[in-house]
Amino acid sequence: MESSISHAVYNAGQELAAATGSNIGSILNEVLKRFLGWPFQVARGFASDSEGLQTDIFSTLVYTTSQSSSSAEPLNVHADTLACVMDVTESIDVEHLRSAYERIASAKRLRKAKAPQVPGVPLTTITLGIIFARDAVVTIEKLAEELDSLNRRHPDRDWTDMVVVLSKGTINYVVQFPGEMLAGDFLPPAEGALTSHIPPTYVIMFIRPTGAFTFNKMFAFLLTHLAIFSPGAKLPNWAEVLEGTPKQGMTQLGYQYNLSGQLVPVPRQFYNDRYIPPRPLCIEDRQGNLLATLEFLSWQDGGVVLLRGELPLDELLIFLGKSALDRGGIIRLPDAQISYVIRITRADFEAMVQRIQTQTNMIVRADPTKLIVQKLADEGSSSPFVARLLMGILRLRDVVFQDDLKRREFDKAYEFVIMTLLNTRTASQEILRMLAEHIHKVSQGEIARVRGQTIQIDVTIDTKLCKESADFLNNAVRALKHGMQTVATVLQVNIGFLFQKSTPFDKGLIALEKSNPLLAAYLQETRKWSERLIDSRIALEHAGWMLPRIKYLEASGAIRVEEPQISGQPVSEFVQYMMDRISCFVEEVTTHCLQAQMPAGFAVTEIPLAQREPEIPERFQLTLTNGGMPIWNIMYHQSAFQET
Repeated sequence: MESSISHAVYNAGQELAAATGSNIGSILNEVLKRFLGWPFQVARGFASDSEGLQTDIFSTLVYTTSQSSSSAEPLNVHADTLACVMDVTESIDVEHLRSAYERIASAKRLRKAKAPQVPGVPLTTITLGIIFARDAVVTIEKLAEELDSLNRRHPDRDWTDMVVVLSKGTINYVVQFPGEMLAGDFLPPAEGALTSHIPPTYVIMFIRPTGAFTFNKMFAFLLTHLAIFSPGAKLPNWAEVLEGTPKQGMTQLGYQYNLSGQLVPVPRQFYNDRYIPPRPLCIEDRQGNLLATLEFLSWQDGGVVLLRGELPLDELLIFLGKSALDRGGIIRLPDAQISYVIRITRADFEAMVQRIQTQTNMIVRADPTKLIVQKLADEGSSSPFVARLLMGILRLRDVVFQDDLKRREFDKAYEFVIMTLLNTRTASQEILRMLAEHIHKVSQGEIARVRGQTIQIDVTIDTKLCKESADFLNNAVRALKHGMQTVATVLQVNIGFLFQKSTPFDKGLIALEKSNPLLAAYLQETRKWSERLIDSRIALEHAGWMLPRIKYLEASGAIRVEEPQISGQPVSEFVQYMMDRISCFVEEVTTHCLQAQMPAGFAVTEIPLAQREPEIPERFQLTLTNGGMPIWNIMYHQSAFQET
């Protein structure tokens, strides 16, 4: 049940959203004043520092004062008291984002007095920067893309901390430790916080589809900062403000601190879609009992040591040597210990391991666990087949299935589809290769000639062509009928009627039209080719049908090959067409069913063909139902798989 403060903040958000045509900045200020107590005030104004630097006028300044705010606006707020600046607008586009970002950066550059050191009390003097808009004329993804572009051109102390689109959601940053789940929102570190230690954290741009709870999210974020800007201040409990607010979001881009204390993008080669970390090392006692595992993680211009187990990591780090530990120290996580970022390389880590081995009674050895890296196909992520039917689908699956058991149930069903589809494609490729090679050799006279009234063929491929065609039909129908029917069932959709006779098919289609008309229309068109495919396989399995032999025709001394046919279509055309149709069917039906199971606020969008990354040309990606990219809807098409 939502707390009274959560409900009150929610209502204030609705008040802001409904105030069309009004001065949203002044309304926002009045709303914030209701909830912020001593010593905070809210006003329109500008800020200046002791050196005479001055900002533009902001609609909203949150600052500390010992007096009531009675001065005429715009106020001149001293930088030392400035807790937060907000650039407030009715609607935001890319140009406004850029200008607001620069205005906030100038406010963050004001010189401030050093914060007093109070043992055990977290304290910051940093100015928080928020861009607040009631609506946006571009997608939230576009705003996030531009935000990253601006970040790459500015030091992180200048970064805008949150972008708020009241009607849709928020963009801010979250913290994640290696190997752990997202830990929470990232607040700009206090002045001097990175002098002694560099935290081993990923700072990830995060989009939340908070919808009607967007103001709750923004206000809770502001409260966490204000609580350490002025410890002891009279403020609502930020956790209670968040009650009822959606927590899930979309990760966009990642950053890391380097040894200079600057946030910089995570190198692309270390993203989890392309990085396989080395296996950890095992530390054992002389009896072979496992004490801990140890691993080295490359980190910008340094490295991080991660330990899982009971041994104290800080005592093991001594073996790195004093020079490596000038900025050492560890962070204790629920299931691990991790060092701060240290100026070490993998060679330094290996030298540390060697010292542990020789100078203690512990044994360090490679992890004996067998890791099998198995080749799946002669292609990688740049192949549309791999990128779309493997990587793309599995990314969407991760959003739907938070429960491991349910995820494994889907994976088992989908693995059958993919493995069978790969066998189908192998058979089709072999059929096309054999025919092309045979036709070429016949036309060139290498294996065929005319002798009087006789056409002599020296090499035939009928037997192998017949076998590969049978393999194609069997695997194609298994992937389509058994495989996709099971996948759809796991995703709570019944498509079994597609593979039944006319009467039950018609009844099933009518029933589906009531709940899922788009899928029903798609399956109605699918029936036109799937019925041909299934009938061909039934003829093979139950009616003794075999692929006819190749025919050879002579005209003016030249020999022409006439392909055998399946379902009235030359075998090469048939397998290409059916392989293409099944690939589209698997991708589109699976994506459609996954989209229907996504958490509230999330949907799927289609990446235009020309905009897909050559390295991973995925077709679909996550988006927001409100304020995101255009939502994809399933619709039957005749376009080839490679062209969609």
